[in-house]
Amino acid sequence: MGAFSSDSTLSTPVAINKGGTGQTTAQAALDALAAASGSLVQGDVFIVDASGNVVRLARGSDNQTLVMNGSNPNWETVSSGGATVATTSVKPTASFTTSSTSFTDITGMTVSMADVTSGKCITTADLTVDNSGASGETFVILLVDDTIVNGQQIITTSGEIEFPMSLSYAGDSDGTTAKLQMKVSANNGRMLYNSGSSVLCQINSMGVG
Repeated sequence: MGAFSSDSTLSTPVAINKGGTGQTTAQAALDALAAASGSLVQGDVFIVDASGNVVRLARGSDNQTLVMNGSNPNWETVSSGGATVATTSVKPTASFTTSSTSFTDITGMTVSMADVTSGKCITTADLTVDNSGASGETFVILLVDDTIVNGQQIITTSGEIEFPMSLSYAGDSDGTTAKLQMKVSANNGRMLYNSGSSVLCQINSMGVG
C-alpha cells in the first residue's frame, strides 16, 4: 500500500491492527482506540505503564483518591484527616476573697482540661484582682494536676485598684485538672467575678489532636 495525500479517501476504514481505527468519525475513532485497552466504563482513566504503553486504569471506589505508589498511580482510600477539637470552660458565680498567706483554691476557677487522645491542650485563665483597698502583695498561680505551671504577682499600696491577670499553659491533653490558687502577704486579696455582660474571670481549656 502506498502513501496517501491529505485529500485521499478510503472506502473502507483501516482496522486497528493495521494502523487505523476501524471507524469513520473522530469520536468513534477515539472510543475504538480506548477500547483496545479493555472494556471501558465511566470513570476509567488512561495511564502509561512501565513499558511505555497507554493502558486503562479502572475507576476507583467511592471516597478513593488517585495517588502515586512509586512510579505507578493507583486508587487508595485516604483517611478523613482533620483535627479533633474539644473545649471546656468555667466562670465563677461570686467574688472570692482570701487573707491566707498560703495558697488557697479560688472558688469557681477549676476546670477539667479538654481531653483529646494524643493531642495538645491550651489552658488560659483570665481574672481581675483588687487589693480590697489595702497595701500588700497578692499572688495567683495556675496549677495543672497540682503542679505550678504559671503565676503572677501584684504589689499594691493603699487605695482600691483593680488589676487584670492572664495566665496560660500549653501541654499534653489528657483530661487532667487545671485550677487557680491565691495567697496574700498582708490584708486581703480579692478576685472579682463576672459583672453583667462583662467577663472579668474565667478559665478555658482547648484540646487539639
